[in-house]
Amino acid sequence: MRFLLFWQHWSRSERFLYLTALGLLTFSLVCLLFFHYRGIENSIEWKVLSELDEVPVKLDSLKVSGQQLADSSQRSAESLFLLGKTYILKEQFVPVQIDVPEWLGWGYLGGVLAGFVLLLAAISGLPRRWYIGAMMLVITLFSLSHFEVLQLFGTDNSTGFVVVAAVLGIVSYYIHAFRENMPMVQRIFLFAGVIGTLVGVFYFGSKAPVSALTVTTYSLLPMLMLSVGFIGWLAIEIVAGFVYVVTNPRTGFGKTSLLNFLFLSVLYIFSTYLLYLKVTRQSDAAFWYISPVVIYTISLVLGIWSFARRTEAFLPFREIGAWLYVGLGLVTTTVMSFALFTHNNSFIEVFEDAVVYSQLCIGTLFVVYVGLNFWPLFKQGKAVYKVVYKPMRFLQSQAWLIGGMAWVAILAFNRFYTIDQAQAGYYNGLGDLHTVTREWTVASGYYQQALDIDYQNHKSAFALASLALRQGDQATAGSFFQQALQKDPTPQAYVGLGQALLNENLFFDAVFNLRKGLKTFPDNGEIQNNLGYLYSRTAIADSTYYYFELARQNAKNRDVAESNLLAFWAKALTISSGKGSLASLGLTKKDVEETQLLENKAVNLSHEANRLAVAQLTNTRTEAVKVAPDFAKDSALSVNNFAYLYNLGQFTKDTNQAILFKKLINTGNNGNFYHELQVAQAYAEYPRNKLTALDILASETVADTSQKVAMARQMLDFWLIKEARPSLVNLATLKTTADFWTAVRQHPFDTGVLTAATQYFNAQKNPKAAYDILLNALRFRRSAPDLQKLYVLQCLKLYLTDFAEEGLQDLAQMTTTTDYQAFLKTYQAQRALIEKERESFK
Repeated sequence: MRFLLFWQHWSRSERFLYLTALGLLTFSLVCLLFFHYRGIENSIEWKVLSELDEVPVKLDSLKVSGQQLADSSQRSAESLFLLGKTYILKEQFVPVQIDVPEWLGWGYLGGVLAGFVLLLAAISGLPRRWYIGAMMLVITLFSLSHFEVLQLFGTDNSTGFVVVAAVLGIVSYYIHAFRENMPMVQRIFLFAGVIGTLVGVFYFGSKAPVSALTVTTYSLLPMLMLSVGFIGWLAIEIVAGFVYVVTNPRTGFGKTSLLNFLFLSVLYIFSTYLLYLKVTRQSDAAFWYISPVVIYTISLVLGIWSFARRTEAFLPFREIGAWLYVGLGLVTTTVMSFALFTHNNSFIEVFEDAVVYSQLCIGTLFVVYVGLNFWPLFKQGKAVYKVVYKPMRFLQSQAWLIGGMAWVAILAFNRFYTIDQAQAGYYNGLGDLHTVTREWTVASGYYQQALDIDYQNHKSAFALASLALRQGDQATAGSFFQQALQKDPTPQAYVGLGQALLNENLFFDAVFNLRKGLKTFPDNGEIQNNLGYLYSRTAIADSTYYYFELARQNAKNRDVAESNLLAFWAKALTISSGKGSLASLGLTKKDVEETQLLENKAVNLSHEANRLAVAQLTNTRTEAVKVAPDFAKDSALSVNNFAYLYNLGQFTKDTNQAILFKKLINTGNNGNFYHELQVAQAYAEYPRNKLTALDILASETVADTSQKVAMARQMLDFWLIKEARPSLVNLATLKTTADFWTAVRQHPFDTGVLTAATQYFNAQKNPKAAYDILLNALRFRRSAPDLQKLYVLQCLKLYLTDFAEEGLQDLAQMTTTTDYQAFLKTYQAQRALIEKERESFK
């Protein structure tokens, strides 16, 4: 335990800073492994593309008389029904390359600069020659980072580099030459303050639009060079770990330790060789490989404890070595994390090559080094791990020299392709930068340069396909998606290619491509979902259902697959002659219920919209789930918002929805759904105020005679027939003004209700209210004699004799002579009273 927690003997301040540094390193390793686990999903996310469709649904029905039946087109033997629409959403997955987030640039800078704080503090304590060499390396790295692109204080020259080199060089040299005894804690805080100040100066003085990402992008290549060197340093850690395991008294094997060491080492070197064949594309054998990222992580963690022994002959560990190691680890891990997050696979392959080549070459030579130097100690069962860095025959420098030469030989054997990939990765980073700044042409140029150097690299090809899609160039996008599939196929590229082919009306090519993708990724739910979507456009219902069910099991976003299954059921249940038709699949309504898709669980707009559609078609009692629509600032509706709100209002008959629909209509930004929203508003208003609902539909049909308003016209005709039936209102229960207004709103054409309301409002000295309700009723019942009589008498009540005369003439045209003569006597008597009242006022 004392060996593991070697920092326990340090001072409190040193221990605190070192544990903080180890904490940062641990955090960076966690990020590295997490980004590695997520892979391409870090930079390419699955968006959902929704397509609106509709299915007919029976909203209402009523018994009708023979005359009413003859005039209706939506009728059966003895009934009339209102046939409406319910909307469904069919959804596809679409891969979208996301812009590099700003936080990633700042996170990269934080990790790299924290590493350089430790590196500069440690370098300042090195002997003179080592100090000069190390500072020259640091300044060279800074010079390659192109600080001029930040346009410090508006300049485009090397001002930025001069400021950084001068400030850090002066501070570093001052500590090295004049403050040799300055404690490491003070050095770290001093460099942290200096670098923090420089960051502030560059942040406020830079004219670059995204300063953090700009300096990140341009520093990637020099930081990559430093990282590769550190990865080479770590190449012996795992083999050294084998030495520790087989020769430690607690875990060792005594006198058989040499054989065990050779067995473990040869097995590891062989697996590394297999990994080499894989990363160089020389083998596609289905072996189980250890990822180079995992190998790097293990090596880095082991090095925390072995670094002291490796450098004890020439470098004080507590004063310099510990900080130097953590600083290099922070820089390397941060750069690798950035490459993994952006899925810059040209850079990623450089790191993989660095790990594999170094493990294969230097690791192999280290095995030889250990065997030649310590085989007598192995035979004696001694603790070789204590002296493994104190050779007796074959020097470490010789092993490193030969291993390094082997590394260069492998690079040469592969035509130095790794160097080309590093350059391609650099151009990919520049493409990402200019994509963030919306300089599409410049970004496209950099991605194309990367593709020219590293042909078929997925990052460049996919990025170019995404840029082509932004410009609506489906053919070019499809070509680049196809190129992205050549070396590193991904589900995202297959789906992107399928989408591009579909948009070019190459339906069968799209199906063929997705089926090919499913062979490569048999459990990918996104490909399965999109295959189901394509089959839903055909008559192959069984394949549609099959792929949607598979997607329901495998897709990360299962809600999309479930929404599509609900849309499938809605289509299958489409009313045909008043009955559901599932004959093509041999399914029944019970099959829908067994899927448990109709359970009311809070998910998303599309899922709930489709669930409500199926619930209406199956007459299933369920509670609607309120899902908050994601309205745009201008209240413009997406197809998801529209389908959900329309189906919700129709299913729940919530009168409060009428207010929302009216607002959405009045914004003027929902022209695509104008007629549908009018119908939805009327349907929501009908249970509360039938006259208002009829007015909405009437204005809709008058303003437009096209097929677009057929639904409104049909609904208006149905409701007028429905309201023509006598009501069963108990007039004796109407006592208050509120009671009468409610009765009038619910039964706007009922003669009994209107007669009682007219008498009540007249008695309340409010004849104008009575006149208004009669006039409104006559707008929709122009041929109703009883309403006309009430209207004529109310006109007389308000001394509107001219209107009364006109109404009387209209009455003569709509009733029998006997009925007219009988009413005429009543009219003349009322007219005589009015004339008499007028005379009395003269």
